[in-house]
Amino acid sequence: MKNKWTNMSRNKRTFIITELLLGVLLVIVIGFITYNKLNQKPERIAVVMADVDESHSAAFKYGMKMAASEYGVDVVMISRENMNNMSEEIDVIKQEINKNADAVIFKPTAEKTADEKSLNTLIRINKKTPIMVVGDQAGSDSFKSFNTVELDQYSMGADLAQKLLADNNGTLSGKKIGIYCENTESDACKKRINGIKDTLAESGCDVMWIVSGISDTGEKINLQSQRKVDIVLAIDDASVVYAAKEASDNNLQGALVYGIGNSTEAIYYLDSGWSEALITPDEFAAGYKSVVGLVDMLRGGRSSVEEKQISYQLLTRKNLFDEENKKLLYAISQ
Repeated sequence: MKNKWTNMSRNKRTFIITELLLGVLLVIVIGFITYNKLNQKPERIAVVMADVDESHSAAFKYGMKMAASEYGVDVVMISRENMNNMSEEIDVIKQEINKNADAVIFKPTAEKTADEKSLNTLIRINKKTPIMVVGDQAGSDSFKSFNTVELDQYSMGADLAQKLLADNNGTLSGKKIGIYCENTESDACKKRINGIKDTLAESGCDVMWIVSGISDTGEKINLQSQRKVDIVLAIDDASVVYAAKEASDNNLQGALVYGIGNSTEAIYYLDSGWSEALITPDEFAAGYKSVVGLVDMLRGGRSSVEEKQISYQLLTRKNLFDEENKKLLYAISQ
């Protein structure tokens, strides 16, 4: 009986000692993890985009800033004047990776189509360093193997045309339309134009011209030189700002302006009555989702290719300062 109690007591002591050792080991492991987290450098995300300092990029940058603060990463925005084509943009991406960027947010130059050599280079980079493609080229076939944050370009054009129809009781019989954008050959512009054309196909209007903001020779296209129309559909931010300014200067011969844009200037011309309606993308969400998507990849959350769609709002003078639009306007003004 004595040996039995002795054995039980020995087993109890062994159990207690084992538990204490495990407890100490757990404390050491937790301390080690905490120490590493406190001393670990935050992930560095480089943002490569030619228009980083433009007004229409304000909400996008604000969204990235908020996500960076929330997730504890460093977002470094690269502003270079010599990023005029994909080759130059890729050179900048390489430079930032050499400076220890863990991931890249890349907004390709919208006016330039990606060539095969540049795309292959970018694909090789993406296999080692994750790249999130944003902007008007993100939805093109060229970037289908990349993670993207993109707009439904077709639907934006269609909804702009639908607003025009609604303002004219569903018919545009006899009305003459002009379509204006920075580059009619860009993927985004083509999709927006298709959305407009399909929506207005049975409306009775005549599309008199479709012109780019810049000619093939690099010269600025003057809207005053185009044939007279009743309505100008300006389908990107730079175009709607320019068209609305021309309207304010009485250079459009009374034509009404409808547009797609997200800068403070575009909002100003809408509020001032020089444009009738504005489709405005939620660029804050685009910036926020870009950072969060890369954080998920860097921290092991996912590796598969994803397309993140962002929403847009139809703004008019009537609803411009409604409660639901205040956050959008605040982000644009940052």
